[in-house]
Amino acid sequence: MRTAFSFFAATFLVGTAVVVAAPPPKLLDLTYPFEDSSIYWPTATSFKLTRVSFGPTPGGWWYASNDFTASEHGGTHADAPIHFARGGRTIDQIPLEEWIGPAVKVDVSDACDRDRDYMLTVDDLRAWEKKHGRIPAKAWVVMYTGLDTRFYPDPVKVLGTALRGAEAIPLLSFPGFSPEAATFLVKERSITGIALDTPSIDRGRSPDFKVHQIVCGADRLALENLAAADRLPAKGATLHVIPMLIKGGSGAPARVFATIP
Repeated sequence: MRTAFSFFAATFLVGTAVVVAAPPPKLLDLTYPFEDSSIYWPTATSFKLTRVSFGPTPGGWWYASNDFTASEHGGTHADAPIHFARGGRTIDQIPLEEWIGPAVKVDVSDACDRDRDYMLTVDDLRAWEKKHGRIPAKAWVVMYTGLDTRFYPDPVKVLGTALRGAEAIPLLSFPGFSPEAATFLVKERSITGIALDTPSIDRGRSPDFKVHQIVCGADRLALENLAAADRLPAKGATLHVIPMLIKGGSGAPARVFATIP
């Protein structure tokens, strides 16, 4: 009976033909849980969960509640244009539909294995287009480095150092987009934003956060510290971002997932 019902639920009649409905898309979670070990910029306030209540109340019912503190920028999170652009939009000013778009994954993990300070180039983007076609409108362009996938949340292997504070900044070492690639994407392709599986769209050694300046200055969005990017296909998926709706926020923790046909 269950088999017959399942078949019927997945089909319908059009004239005399039987049309089989397409299976629902797969869901891929691209978000790391927020916890004490989440990766944050060395000078930022890391995530901390403080237990307020956890147990039975004097009245006899169960009650659990926590407080948390954290920077806007850490773990899997989104950057709004105001982050690096005076007068740019804040998180709450970006419409919900803008957080959804085609996912384009550019796999440069081999290059990043050879050079952990690698920057994604315009040639990398053109090579992707030669193989898969032009980057679609409103796309999220995801740089896959392999770094977070293998090592998150180990600070030494992800950031290049376990130190905190200003003394850690000169020691940061991880891949990111090149300014040239960022300029190409915002000026020659109508993207929604860029994303990657490292703590910053600028590589760790960047002295001036030029990629942030370019992307935010062009009123585009960014995502950092994506999880499970190794399982994202090169094309065909749709990226969905649900950032915390912080009024006036320059960024926000986000739940990011992809739907894959």
